[in-house]
Amino acid sequence: MKRKFEVSKETILPIIVFVLSLLNILSNINNFSLSILLSIIGIISTILFFRQNSFSTKLIYVWLIAQVIIIEPIFNLSQSSFTLAFTIGLGEYSLKINFLPLLFLGLLKVVESSNLIGKEINLLEFRENAISDFLPTKGKISERLDFNENKNWLLIELESQMEYNGTKIDKVLIKNKDAEKSIKLKEKNQIAHLRLVTDESKLLTKELTEFPFVDWIRCE
Repeated sequence: MKRKFEVSKETILPIIVFVLSLLNILSNINNFSLSILLSIIGIISTILFFRQNSFSTKLIYVWLIAQVIIIEPIFNLSQSSFTLAFTIGLGEYSLKINFLPLLFLGLLKVVESSNLIGKEINLLEFRENAISDFLPTKGKISERLDFNENKNWLLIELESQMEYNGTKIDKVLIKNKDAEKSIKLKEKNQIAHLRLVTDESKLLTKELTEFPFVDWIRCE
């Protein structure tokens, strides 16, 4: 399954990785170095991202972290001056801590979640609640959504309908209970928020309170 090429919050980091990696290769084409190998990793990560391969997340992480430590003049993997560094002089050498890649780590969670689109996920009961009769069930991840300051929710299209207070439910929203983590497939006993989409038109309002919170749920 291939991802549509467009500039969005989900694609901006992979596009930056690709552009800077390509520029680094072109500017050092006659001077082979380890930074070119990192550029190749960056280009591969972007290709895998647009092919919706989850391994792209790990490669982008390597691409970012590898640029944090710079020791001039012997070790520098920065890509096309992708630097915002604090420097410590060490005689003939200088140690630089490059903060810029670290600032982009927040977008990595967006990349990780968007790689789940189109994949199936299992929803299981965490404890008895109003929809226990309809669990366990499966669904397909159809979209990653941000609701104002509450970000990185996954919209799930259910394999079979639920019923809640007399309303048929075809879609639900989930998000890892640990806000610092994304949902991962095939990882056991992840606890997530569960909100029901009782009115699909309200997805456009970006108001999370429009969708009733039922309980926590386990997913994998």
